Amino acid sequence: MPPPEPGDTPAGTIEYGGLRANLKKEGWSARGVLRLGSILVASIPIIAAQSIMVRTSKRHWWHFAGLWHRTVCRILGVEVRLTGLEHRSGATLYAANHISWVDILVLGGRLPKASFIAKSEVAGWGLLGNLCALHKTEFVNRSRRTDSARQRDYLAERIKAGHSLILFPEGTNTSGVHLAPFKSSLFSVAEHVAAHNKEPLRVQPVTLAYTEVNGMPLVRSQKPWVAWLGDVELFAHLQQLLNHARIVATVEFHEPITLDDANCRKELARYCEAEVGKGLERAHRAEFRLGPPRNVADETVPSDS
Repeated sequence: MPPPEPGDTPAGTIEYGGLRANLKKEGWSARGVLRLGSILVASIPIIAAQSIMVRTSKRHWWHFAGLWHRTVCRILGVEVRLTGLEHRSGATLYAANHISWVDILVLGGRLPKASFIAKSEVAGWGLLGNLCALHKTEFVNRSRRTDSARQRDYLAERIKAGHSLILFPEGTNTSGVHLAPFKSSLFSVAEHVAAHNKEPLRVQPVTLAYTEVNGMPLVRSQKPWVAWLGDVELFAHLQQLLNHARIVATVEFHEPITLDDANCRKELARYCEAEVGKGLERAHRAEFRLGPPRNVADETVPSDS
């Protein structure tokens, strides 16, 4: 067999977003089948209860939604490790990096009364769109400017009612190796709230990283096991994820900021991007397992005596 030409992707590899992984197409394992069945069985009563709560209760709608996300995380073997403190005194706009559909499960189960902001196309994604609606996801049409004012007003009302929002300012999902630039236009809701509400809206950057798989560090070539990019179908990606024993998701909460602190929307986006980027670097260096870096100047130098 002749050797592959330079630039060719070897058989049995997956390449997308400039990230090449030596992964063979996997079939269904016994673990994968068991997990999929467990998700279906656990989802029926929780989703039934959530569909009632989301229509009847404005205050307690999140409990079953959060329970479903945490339950699916446990079945998938996703262990969530938190560092830092999330801002809970009042409504908050969480600005997080976006890697995979798994982000929804990780953040949706940990941030009380927080709904996602998603592009309007997601609402038409069948079952996935229906599940997003049960979490009170706000679907935003970014292509029609005529809807933007109405959408900002509605988001401002949600915040005024005490509901938090989760925003992915990159506007797309990435491999988890580097960040895409944060779009300042997606922070317009903070600008709108500042102009119409008395209480300042706290914006908290959040770093999300997947750092371990089956007890070992998740290396670059294994990022596609979690990251959902390119033309990979959702069900095929889910099938691949179900076969792995355990994945560790690290979530770091950074210092909250207001629009007044940042002076303008663009500076707000820059601050969030910088903080999330630093958190991503720390996650890659596994500082959460090794502890904070030592301050050599503070160490006591032993005497000769």
